[in-house]
Parts: sequence; structure tokens; C-alpha cells
Amino acid sequence: MMVPTQSDTASFATTATKTKSPRYSTFTSVDDQVDETKQRPHGATPATASFWSKLLFAYANPMMSAGNTRQLDTEDLCDLEGENRSVAAFDEFVVHYEHHDKSIIKAIVTTYGGRFLLCGLAMLFTTGCNVFAPVVLHHVVTVFAASTIDMSNLSVWLVVFFGSRVASAVVSTQMRLYLELIVLRLTVAIKALLFKKAMRRSIQSKGDSNVVDISNLFSSDVDNVLMAAFNISNLWVTPLQIAVVVYMLYDVIGVAAFAGLAVIAVSMLASFLIAKQSGSAFMDIMMCKDDRMKTIKEVFNAIQIVKLNAWEDKFADKIHKLRATELLAVKKFVYINAVNIFVLWASPLAVSAVSFAVYAVVMEKALTAAKVFTAIALFNMLRDPLRDLPTVIQYFIQAKISINQFADYLSLDEFDPTNVTRDDPRQPPNVVVAIQKGAFGWTKEKTLLNDVNLTVQEGDLVIVHGSVGSGKSSLCSAILGEMNKSAGDVFVR
Repeated sequence: MMVPTQSDTASFATTATKTKSPRYSTFTSVDDQVDETKQRPHGATPATASFWSKLLFAYANPMMSAGNTRQLDTEDLCDLEGENRSVAAFDEFVVHYEHHDKSIIKAIVTTYGGRFLLCGLAMLFTTGCNVFAPVVLHHVVTVFAASTIDMSNLSVWLVVFFGSRVASAVVSTQMRLYLELIVLRLTVAIKALLFKKAMRRSIQSKGDSNVVDISNLFSSDVDNVLMAAFNISNLWVTPLQIAVVVYMLYDVIGVAAFAGLAVIAVSMLASFLIAKQSGSAFMDIMMCKDDRMKTIKEVFNAIQIVKLNAWEDKFADKIHKLRATELLAVKKFVYINAVNIFVLWASPLAVSAVSFAVYAVVMEKALTAAKVFTAIALFNMLRDPLRDLPTVIQYFIQAKISINQFADYLSLDEFDPTNVTRDDPRQPPNVVVAIQKGAFGWTKEKTLLNDVNLTVQEGDLVIVHGSVGSGKSSLCSAILGEMNKSAGDVFVR
């Protein structure tokens, strides 16, 4: 067996240092740390970058170059801007949430409505640039079909087309970044609102079986709102794009475009009905998922009793049955979406076939190369809007269901914050916990702990002991403010 000597190892390390091959390991060596110090990117941040750097995202080049040669760490990333921090996003959102009677939809509209509108206008501009492409194609084919080619006219159209594509690319990338920042702030604000509610829920509401599990709210429901926020501009830009393209088709092939419009109307109606069924199926999935998660949570909360009585198989069968019911709902949802996808992809083909048949057979008009290529380009532009619009509607149906679940969760009872006093000048400075003649209960009608007096000074070791059900945990809950206080004072420094 060959063992490398110290000189061989040093030579190998020197060669590796010279080549500076990329490293993507989790744990870095001493040599890597030296390299990182030399190659630490010190480029501009989004806040300090120039206009052209922001426009072309040039401020990210140093970080991308460093990431191509070594593993990035937190010091390579620029600090978050103030408005993108979770505290700022939550404070901005909660002001509108409280002002509009705790309506999440109204808070979203008033907080981010103007910014979503700005993204929509940018999307409208990029859509207009895309719609401009068939117009250029029509003029280019017309120029080549003529007996003499007008190069000046052709050059103008090509230059304008190139400029529109460049402008569309720049605006769309900036819009995407801005939209992602808005959606990031929105999701952070909603999660913070839910987390704050979870910390203030009363004990009685935690035992309500109709309450949606917070893990589902944080995962799937927040994702539903996120997808709807990403596609909010499509909700009004896409129908407008369909209308403009149909008008351009009418300008190219005349009345035959209305035959295609009839096919579009039928496909839209079918897509709407399918989306409605899809929303109902998705609601069934969410209900089945909530039932399954509640059962799993109950099993884990009582796992000692389950183990003691050997009920593992019994509860496993129950969970499997709930999962099977959920899978049936998922199967129905997938089948409905499969039909929806078929309708969406078949619609443009049916529209073009019917329109050309009416134009050539019924109207008995000749299909020129310019008309055919332009019409095909316009029909292709209908494919994505017809495919995306029902999906966008489905996103908003799912988001509406999730927002309703948010509202139900946020309307749960909270413990009274006045149960515990944090600042009491009557208490000596060395007292950290004090209860004077306290009376506590889980409901306002009945008290469980009466005439409680307790004083804990700084540095004291307190042991609460007693038999099962004597009120040890209830006393701790009373100190935390989770029990209803009917009499007395509670002070916690």
C-alpha cells in the first residue's frame, strides 16, 4: 500500500491551490477559508447599485462569480432591505388588517393593491409586445410576397420588432423580481399573523375539533395564497389578451374569426364548469387532510395510552382509512384536471380548424400565405391564455378557501392579556412572580383554583408537588395567563 509522504501531500495541495477548482463541500478546509477571504465579493447591493446595474442585475455578478468557484456563505449575501424584513412586512400589513375589521382580503387589497396593479401594467406592456409579433410577421410575409421587395420597409419592421422584444425582456424580468418581493412580504405577514394567533389562543379553542390544524395553514394554505398572488395580474390581463387576439383574427380572416370565437366560448364554458368541479374536489381534499391530521395529532398527544393498551394497529387502521378517503378525493381532483388539460390543449386546434374551414369553404375566399401564417401565429397566441385562465381561476378558488380557513383560525378565542400584569410598582424589585388572592378556572362560570397566594423572589427554587389532578399544571397555566382569572392579581416580571 502506497502512503503519501509529507512532501507529496504539500505538492498535491500546491497544485490544487493553483488550479482553484470549484468546491461545493459542506465543510471547508483552512485553504478554502484563505481563498474565501481573497475572493470575498464586495459588489454593490440592490439599495446602492446604479440604475443600469439594477436594470441588468449587474450587482449580482460578483456573488455569482464567487459561487462558481467555491461555496457561498451568509457573509457573501447582502443584508435584507428594511422593507423586506419580516417585522416591517408584518407591521405594515397588520395596520390595514386591524383597520378593516380583521378582513384578510381587504387588508391585502389596501396594502398591496397598488403594487399588484403596477405589476399588472408591466405585464400588460409585455403582453402587448408579444401580440405585436404576428403583426410584424404579417408585414414581413407581405413584403416577400410582393413582386419587388422594399428593404427599407422590411428593415424598419424588423428593428421595431427587435426593440420590442428587448423592452419586453427587461420589463418582464424587473416585474418578476418586484412581484416576488411583494409575494414574499405577503406570505411573511400572513405567517406572522397566524403564529401570533397560535401563541395567544385560549385553551378552550385548542380543544375544538373543528379548528384547522396550523401545520396545514402554514404549508398548503399559505402556498395557495402565494400561487394566487403570483397570478393576480393574469386574472385581468389574460381575458384582455384573448379579446385583442380575437379582434386581430377578425381583421385578418374576417367573419370566420367568429366561428373560432364560438369554439372559444364553448371551451371557456367547459373550462369554467370543470374549474368549479375542481374547486369542489379540492375542498374535499382539504377536509380529508384536516381530518387525517387531527387524528394523527390526537394519537401523538395520547401516545402513552395508545402504547399501554396496544392500540397501535387500531389507530393505524383508522389513519389508513382516512388516508384512503383522502386519496379518493385526490384521484377525483386529478381526473378533473386531466379533463381540463385536454380541453385546454384541444381548444386552439379546434379554433384554427373551424376558422379556416369557414373562411375557405363557406366564405369561398383564398387563403394567402400572409393570412395563413398570421392567423396561425394568432391562434398559437390563444393557446397559453386559454390554458392558463382556468388554472388561474382555480388558483383563486383555492386561495379563497384558504383565506376562509385563515379567518376561522384567527377568529378563535384568545386568553385575556390582562390576566397577567407585567409592570406593577407595588411589587418589590426582587419579586419575579406574585399571586394575591387569585381565583382561576378554565371557564368563566366555574373556578378550579381559589384563594391562591404565591410569591417567588429572584433566586428562589420553587417545587410544586401533589397528586394527579390536584392543579399543578393549572397553576402553571394561571401564571402564564392561559386560565380565566375571576379574582385576584397575577404579576410576572
